Amino acid sequence: MSPSRHQLLDDALGMSRRMAELGDEGDWDAVVALEPARRQLLEEAFATHAPVDEFVTDRVRAILDLDKRLMAQSIEARDRVAAELGRSSKGRKATQAYHLAGS
Repeated sequence: MSPSRHQLLDDALGMSRRMAELGDEGDWDAVVALEPARRQLLEEAFATHAPVDEFVTDRVRAILDLDKRLMAQSIEARDRVAAELGRSSKGRKATQAYHLAGS
């Protein structure tokens, strides 16, 4: 017997929570690795034409809230990496200028 919509959404919510925790830890490879399984759970949960009830609404809202958190975390991580790359590039340019001046 296949899992119910409620069970699938509970599983997807648990996975979303884990992904947010991993985002907090900066483990983006693990976040990316979990996404396909979570997407599959959500696709299965909504592959039916069963009516939406309060349970479904609550789970979907919680998943969307966690997605917003994860998106904010990923933007912060991207910005940190961009800043580090910018500092690294400036350091290389300074080193090159130093070596050219010494030639």
